Amino acid sequence: MFKTDEDRTAETARLNDLARTDPHRVNATWHATKSVADLMEGGQDRRRELQEAIAGFCAFDPGDNPYGERDFGALTLWGQRLCWKIDYFAPVGEELSPAEWSVELTRRVLTVMLIHEY
Repeated sequence: MFKTDEDRTAETARLNDLARTDPHRVNATWHATKSVADLMEGGQDRRRELQEAIAGFCAFDPGDNPYGERDFGALTLWGQRLCWKIDYFAPVGEELSPAEWSVELTRRVLTVMLIHEY
């Protein structure tokens, strides 16, 4: 299906964008460290703010996005510097995915943390 590395990278980036904006479409789950969970104790409004900030993130720079997969971002929210990272696992278990560009072969896990926790 994808003939070149560039095609695979573009598809991985597209799926990662969906992991941020519509996680259920691409078998993605979101997790937060305890520090970030504590910041969200303000209720659903805080959770929604975080989701909107990550979904709308577009400030990818070459230093944080060297492979063009759009799998990492850093932002400021609630006066805190946060970051998020997408990791790729096999659909079941903890093995790494053999094909990040495949919805069928990849379970995406987006983790949100304080920048110093990365």
